[in-house]
Amino acid sequence: MFSRLLVKSTIICSVGVCAVRFANSQRGGSQTQEQTGVRFTTLAFAANRRERPTSKDPYKSFSPTEFNSIDSQASEIRMDYKEEADIIAKKAYNIYKSTDWKVAKASNDNGNTDYFEKEVKVLYKKSTEFDGHIYRAECVIDSPAEKVIRYILPSPRGLRGKWDKTVKESEVIEKIDEDLIVGRSATHSVAMGLISSRDFVDLIAVRRYPEESIICTNSKSIQRKDCPPKDGYVRGVNYHGGTFCTPVEGEPDKCYVVNIVQTDLSGMLPKSVVESALPTNLIDFFRDLDEALKDNSLNCT
Repeated sequence: MFSRLLVKSTIICSVGVCAVRFANSQRGGSQTQEQTGVRFTTLAFAANRRERPTSKDPYKSFSPTEFNSIDSQASEIRMDYKEEADIIAKKAYNIYKSTDWKVAKASNDNGNTDYFEKEVKVLYKKSTEFDGHIYRAECVIDSPAEKVIRYILPSPRGLRGKWDKTVKESEVIEKIDEDLIVGRSATHSVAMGLISSRDFVDLIAVRRYPEESIICTNSKSIQRKDCPPKDGYVRGVNYHGGTFCTPVEGEPDKCYVVNIVQTDLSGMLPKSVVESALPTNLIDFFRDLDEALKDNSLNCT
């Protein structure tokens, strides 16, 4: 178990929100420093050596056939981002509406509500886009949907970089319009550098479905000539995902939030290690978001 290693992003999950969260130090309360050290040591052993930051482009590992087979839009030619955003939104919406999920974890398992009083349910299923799983986390948040979306978008378009301590860097590379941006986010390294910083370059769209009272972010990694992989970071890949918010009937100041994440962190981390940590980290994301929304002191610049 590596439940204190926070996976985003994925969260910027949502806009890659939980992928970005795989980069944080120990949380207080449920683990001692000794226990955390054992987990870090075990992780280092599992990887067999210290991870080395690399500027390798993860997309280059695919042959042209494989590249197209995962429907990657990260080509060398700049594409029509609005058209691409429509494709991403449709696929993310279809995942959101799918029903073949299995339960991975719940925040109140064994009746323990000390860690986070709200109920968060984490579900999963096999991804069709990479050798891993899609995760879906659900929670009711005490805030209107529009405000939640503002808090999870990357800075400066949104507030994510102001409250999420797992985010090392958050920037908008290009603003296409009010509801469509290209963003880059990066994590801190973890465990004295045993786990390298990750960064992600995503096309992020805000979509609204008025007939269903849904407002959501949809995102997927892309490749940009003006934002190549950087030394000191492992470039990760976010596949179709997003955060979907709907108001709770009869309670306009609450919304039902669904966070969908499928991320390849690349590098040397064993997939089993990453996937064992994700359910707890998705719960952590909701706890931290809830705390930030309650603070209510942040403003977009």
